[in-house]
Amino acid sequence: MFKKVCYWLKRFIQDPFSHFLIAGTVLFIGYSQYYSSTSVNTISVTPSQVEQQKKDDTLYFGSPPSSTALNKDINHVVLKQMLSQQALKLGLEKGDPNLNEMLMQRYLSYVSQLAKINATNTTLLHQYYLTHQARYKHPDMYSLCYHFLTPQEVQHPISTMDSQQCLSDVSKQALLAKLGTKTVDALAALAPNQWSTPIDTPFGAIAVKVLDYQKAGLLSFKQAKQQLAQDFARDDVNNKIAAVIKQYHIALPAGSDFTVNTKTLLNNV
Repeated sequence: MFKKVCYWLKRFIQDPFSHFLIAGTVLFIGYSQYYSSTSVNTISVTPSQVEQQKKDDTLYFGSPPSSTALNKDINHVVLKQMLSQQALKLGLEKGDPNLNEMLMQRYLSYVSQLAKINATNTTLLHQYYLTHQARYKHPDMYSLCYHFLTPQEVQHPISTMDSQQCLSDVSKQALLAKLGTKTVDALAALAPNQWSTPIDTPFGAIAVKVLDYQKAGLLSFKQAKQQLAQDFARDDVNNKIAAVIKQYHIALPAGSDFTVNTKTLLNNV
C-alpha cells in the first residue's frame, strides 16, 4: 500500500499537468488576495459624477458652484461613500433603504453615541485631561457680591446689605464689561468678605465684596470636566472617522484640482 502511494505521488510530482495545476492554483489565490486588498476599499470619483454635481448645484442654487464649493461637495460625496460602506459593514442598514446619506448619518450617530458613552468614563476622561492639561487654563477669577447703593447709603455707608447680587468664577474681562474699570481696580485692595466703600460706575454707585479670588492658572479636573467631556467626545469621533478614512484609497478624475484628504473630509463631519 505504501509503495503504491509513493508510486502515484512520484507520478503526480513528475507530471507537467500537475505543475500547471499547482501553479494555476497559487496564481488564482494570489490574484484573489491582491484584488481584494487593493480594490475593495477604493472610492472612485468619475468625471461624470463631477459634472452631475455641477448640474445639481446649478439647479439648486441658480448658478454654477465655485471651485471651493465644488471641492466641498466632492469631499462630501467621498465621505458619504466611505461612511456608508462602513455602516454596511456594521449592519447598520438593516430596516432602512440603502441610501448613502442615511447610512452616513447613521454611522455618525453611532460613533457619536459611543463617544458620549466613553466620555462618561472618569478614568478615560482623566487620562485625556492629563494629556491635554495645558489646554484648560483660566484667567484671574473672582467670586463676589455687589449692591447698588441708594443716595442715603452713599452718604451713610452700612456694613450689611439687605439686597445683593453675587457672581461666581467670573473673569476680570467679564467684570470690566459688567461693572466697569473702577470696580475691578478696587477689588485688589479689598480684604475678603468685607464690603467696599462706594464705587462710582456708569450704572450708579455700588459696593462690592470679594468672596474668593483665583489667580490665573490651570483648571482642575473637576472645573474642566464639562468641557473635557465635550472635547473628548469630539476627538473620539474624529479619531474613529480618521481610522476609517485610512482604510480607503481615493481615486479622483485625472487632472482635477480637488483636495480630498483626512483634514478636508473631517471638515465635512
